[in-house]
Amino acid sequence: MTFTVELPALDGRDPLGFLATLGLHAVLTVERGAEVRLSFSDTTGCALLYSDLDSTRAIADALAAVVARAGDETAIVGVDDRFPLRKLDPATARATGASESDPMRVPREEYPALVARVAEMGENAVRWLRVLITDLGVDRSGRAALTPYCAPAGKQDCRTFFFKPLQAVRQHPEFLREALEGWRRVDYFTGEYLDHRVIRDAGHHPRGESVTAGVPGATWLATQALPLLRLTGDGTYAAATLWHRYDRRSVMIWPLWTQPLDLDGVQAFLEHPALRPRRDSPLSVPREVLQTLGAFTAVAAERQPLSKSAGALAPLPIVF
Repeated sequence: MTFTVELPALDGRDPLGFLATLGLHAVLTVERGAEVRLSFSDTTGCALLYSDLDSTRAIADALAAVVARAGDETAIVGVDDRFPLRKLDPATARATGASESDPMRVPREEYPALVARVAEMGENAVRWLRVLITDLGVDRSGRAALTPYCAPAGKQDCRTFFFKPLQAVRQHPEFLREALEGWRRVDYFTGEYLDHRVIRDAGHHPRGESVTAGVPGATWLATQALPLLRLTGDGTYAAATLWHRYDRRSVMIWPLWTQPLDLDGVQAFLEHPALRPRRDSPLSVPREVLQTLGAFTAVAAERQPLSKSAGALAPLPIVF
């Protein structure tokens, strides 16, 4: 029997809400092997899940069963615990040409060697590497380009992007149900900058502190969306599914749809060229084409710049 469950905390009009929904769909489909389809309510914008799970509690329990497979050193469930690579000591980093802060961030010419090293960890590790880093683009330091879904700052790196959220939900499985039903922010959790609201200055914090306050369950689910978001490039600049250049800026644009789609259908829809923005102002996408494809709206976001980081994802006005 197939049940339709609305997920009130996963608002597809929100960047983190949408990415978390994609991650939820991917985890349930891949890890459980059961048919799962996804759409969004054209009234509330919230995700609708079609599966053999009859409630948010049942969905959260299924996620908890996946998370329970992780160990103390696991960053991605089902992938060798050595991936992504851990930080190196300064001497080793200099000798190998890797970054001291993140051994995954290698010069482009060293990318084949990185792939070979990761291949020793299995096919799943290579699959995740391909959506995390590419040599089809470079950053300002000449390193193989990082997916625009990552914006590390401070001590963050490719490993912590996955490790911190997973270990948070592993230690507190209740975060998984909160991700579906109602978000509760946790102090000192960065949210991997997938949500601009994680940044709370002293004037907006109950204790008058300037701290980050993210949503661990939704963040972990969002990190699991990466395999759906193809990473490529033109030789100079990296490009990823849903990201476009507009007015000299990088913007993320995605559709919300009412027709229930399986995982392959979702990926095909997200890669459709109709999502490319028009070259006019304000930011807009072709309504007629998207409606023909089944979308009832389109949403956009961009990163708000932060010190030493690409910034946190924040909603962006778009004409649909």
